Amino acid sequence: MKFVDEIGLSAAQKLETSVGPFVALPAYRRLLVRTAEPSFAARAALGALRCVVRLGSDERDIGDIAAYWSTLSGSGPHFPAILDLCRLLARVGRKSAALALAQAETERAPTARALYLYGRCLELMGEGDAAFVVFVQAATRADEEKGAADVAVAARAWRVQRLLGDRSTAALAVADAASADPTGAPPEHKLVIALGRLRSPSRFVRASGLSLLEELGRDPTTSLGRHAIRLAAEHADALGDALTPLEADRVAATLGHVPDDAARENALARLAAAQAIAASRGEAQAEAVTRAGELAPEIAALVRRARAALTGGGQVDEAPRPSRSTEPASPSLRLASLGLSAFVALGQGRLQDAAGALDEAAELVTKGGVGVPAPVWTATRAALDSADPLARAAGVKLCEVLLQGPAATPPGGHSAFAVALARAGRPDLAVRAARDAVAGKEPGARSLLGMILREQGWALAARGQRELAIAALLEAKEHLAAAAKDGARGR
Repeated sequence: MKFVDEIGLSAAQKLETSVGPFVALPAYRRLLVRTAEPSFAARAALGALRCVVRLGSDERDIGDIAAYWSTLSGSGPHFPAILDLCRLLARVGRKSAALALAQAETERAPTARALYLYGRCLELMGEGDAAFVVFVQAATRADEEKGAADVAVAARAWRVQRLLGDRSTAALAVADAASADPTGAPPEHKLVIALGRLRSPSRFVRASGLSLLEELGRDPTTSLGRHAIRLAAEHADALGDALTPLEADRVAATLGHVPDDAARENALARLAAAQAIAASRGEAQAEAVTRAGELAPEIAALVRRARAALTGGGQVDEAPRPSRSTEPASPSLRLASLGLSAFVALGQGRLQDAAGALDEAAELVTKGGVGVPAPVWTATRAALDSADPLARAAGVKLCEVLLQGPAATPPGGHSAFAVALARAGRPDLAVRAARDAVAGKEPGARSLLGMILREQGWALAARGQRELAIAALLEAKEHLAAAAKDGARGR
């Protein structure tokens, strides 16, 4: 019987090559029986699939053979053939057929590569949520399979690239970027992973992202290399004097690849000036800020506001609130300028100007793609502590935006913001900030979270929201008990 089957398969293959798929397809179909030996059945099914794809058959024909294909577990490594067929189907616009075939391959042999192909087909069909789940499965499986490291990094890079566009899911992007191993990955994947890591609250993770940018920037003759250098410079600009020495070292290494001597020296001088500001205090810091303005004339307005803030909010020789038309072109510099402007305005009692600057900052942060410099956090904290309802409301609004995604730890830590938000009547945001403080291992953060949750629980109980109140109180008890245990251990 096996000999007869092989003769039938050989005949079908000859018909396919000599006459064409229309004549060969019925011959292949006769061989698609459930009792066939797996290896033989796979060759016959692949022949039938080649024919229906070339003929442009309807979805039902492809679906029927794909369903048969899904039952052929243990039939051998046939993924390359399925990949070629899915690519052909996608190229001619037959996305649903490609999806059906990719799904059948995951059921036949759920390898990392099969799962990645399935995820890409789901993406083509607009099934983004399902694709996210499948890419997680692909990455997990790839971690376990020998020779599938490229699939693991590709799946995670895909998720990072799409997650970064939504601040509400940016924390997932950071987690994927941090866990991806970029060793041997193509440059475009390394760039995406670097972008994800730059959003991390951990300076060590951010520094690893900057190391990837430095690696890419070693060839500034390519657009990717130039883009990597620009991203490193923008990261430094965004953080300003909040840039840690570890990150500054990586940024300096990246800027060292700038081919133009004058541009390279200017960029390195600006970086050194920012580090000097971070390392100095009082009048020395004011002088450092002035030197930074001399190195970069486009941030003169920012420097003047910084000096006003450092000297107690004195007079500023320009309009108190920056206009959209005169702001620096760099979004990070503009955001820092808005933060300083709001801080000075709060100190001078110009509360409406302060609220306007904070609202503009919230709008800019919401658009994404820009880091949050220290002056924005400082102005937000000052607004939260303001007795004026308008300024306080603007501070709460901006703080809500800032807490939606990962960012550098604010001056004073998240704990200070949790306390300020609780005082401002936003226990929900206070809980979020306290959770960030716990994640950042800030001293006393877990006890603070427990106390805020306890207050929130009693407030919910007073409003009759019994289930929510119980959940909050139980979690509060857990955190307070853990904090007490840590304290007893001397931690």
